[in-house]
Amino acid sequence: MKKTLYFILCCLLLSYTSFAQSQQTGRYYIQLHNGQVIYADKLQYKSPVFRSNHFLLNDSLKYNPGAVVAFQDDEGYFARVEAGNSYESFAKRLLDGPRIDRFYTSRATYDYSGYGYGPYGYGGPRTSRRRIYFFSKDDGPLYVLNYENLQEALADNAASMDLLGKYRKDKYINTGVSIVGAGLLAAGAITSFSSQGSGTNISPLMYAGAGILGVQMVINLFQKDKLTQAMEVYNYQIQQ
Repeated sequence: MKKTLYFILCCLLLSYTSFAQSQQTGRYYIQLHNGQVIYADKLQYKSPVFRSNHFLLNDSLKYNPGAVVAFQDDEGYFARVEAGNSYESFAKRLLDGPRIDRFYTSRATYDYSGYGYGPYGYGGPRTSRRRIYFFSKDDGPLYVLNYENLQEALADNAASMDLLGKYRKDKYINTGVSIVGAGLLAAGAITSFSSQGSGTNISPLMYAGAGILGVQMVINLFQKDKLTQAMEVYNYQIQQ
C-alpha cells in the first residue's frame, strides 16, 4: 500500500514538474492580471464570428483578452492601454529603453462628410486609421504621449527638460505662424471676392498666406519630434 501511494505521489510530482516547465518555455507569452506569465511556441489572437475573442496558445489553450495585461508574439511586445476584449486594447512597443518605453496603437476614425466609395462617394462613411502614442516609465502603466505627461515623467533629467522646453516654444511659434497664414488667406479671399466685378485677379495676400503655410509644413516635416528626442536622451543618459 505504501509503495503504491509513493508511486502515485511520484507520478503527480513528475506531472506537475513537466507542466511547470512547459509554462516557462517558449518564444512567446501572455501575462495575466495576477502576474502569471504563460509561455508558448505559438501565440495567436482569434476573433471568431460567432464566438468571443481569445488568445490561442499552442493551438490548445484559450485565454480571454480581458484577463491579459501584456503579451509577446511574432510582431513584438504589446501592453494594455484600456479596458476591453479587442486587439485595439493593446499598444505595440516601438522604443524599448532602460526606463522609458514608447508604444502606439491605431484607432479607426469615421468621416461622415462624404459617403465611402464609388465615383460619387456613396456607400457609407469613409474610414481611416490614425496612430495614438503612449509611453511608460520603469515598466509602469501607459500614459498618452504628450508634453504635460512627459514633463512630469522626465523632470529628473535636465537635457530632456531642455528639449521639452524647445518643443513648447516651437509649438507656440507654429500656432502663431498658422494664425498669420490663415489670416492672410482669409483676407486675400475676401479681397478677391469683393474685386471680382472689376476683373481683378486673385489677391497676392492669398499667395502669401499659402506660401507661409507651405513653408511651415515643409519645415515641420523634416524636424525630428522633440518629444521622442526627450525620451531617447533620457534613456541614453541612464545608460552612461
